[in-house]
Amino acid sequence: MCARRDGPESCWIDGLRMCGRYTLSVSNKPAVEKLGLQTSDRFNIAPQSQVVIKTDASDHASAHWGIPLGGSGVSRFVTNARFETLDAKPLFRDLARCALLADGWYEWQRIGSGKQPWYHHRGGDLFYMAGVYQPGIGCAVVTQGATEPLAEIHHRQPVLLDEQHLDGWLNSAQSSEELPTLEISLHPVSSRVGNTRYDDRDLTAPVNLDEALLGQTADLFPED
Repeated sequence: MCARRDGPESCWIDGLRMCGRYTLSVSNKPAVEKLGLQTSDRFNIAPQSQVVIKTDASDHASAHWGIPLGGSGVSRFVTNARFETLDAKPLFRDLARCALLADGWYEWQRIGSGKQPWYHHRGGDLFYMAGVYQPGIGCAVVTQGATEPLAEIHHRQPVLLDEQHLDGWLNSAQSSEELPTLEISLHPVSSRVGNTRYDDRDLTAPVNLDEALLGQTADLFPED
């Protein structure tokens, strides 16, 4: 869970507790070779990590996942921004647009007193999560209300983009455009993903819900 949360569209980080997990597997993917990326397989990307983004001014670049609140030396970061209020919130409305390259993300479903992580993916295909960024400072994932069947797991999800919709997102200055809908598959996975010390392909492997370990984990897109 978030160590601290202080707003409807934000997930805060202070010290060791972090919120957010997604994946970018690049091995044996021709699409990655075409992009010329210099990165390795990552199965447990967390906030305050360096992530791969695309902007309208570059092919792909590295950025810090998290926008600091206040001046230098702060320990709190915002990692998510609501699509619905991008133009209204002072923290976000002047930021440039970007897109975070991914091939899946984790979300946690409340079950009783615990949480069960689910892996969301497109069968290994790459996609982008819409984002906003401040050059040289950091970026945040843009979220929307979850569509079915994702809404059964959590009521928020990232705004998802494929190549067809990428330029439209990066070059638009408004937040009123119609959002694309991508087909997403999902399955339950091990609660090990809640620990950033683990970063292996087995984190994305399906598990039996009856055998899954429910524990203290982190939400990628925190509750309102």
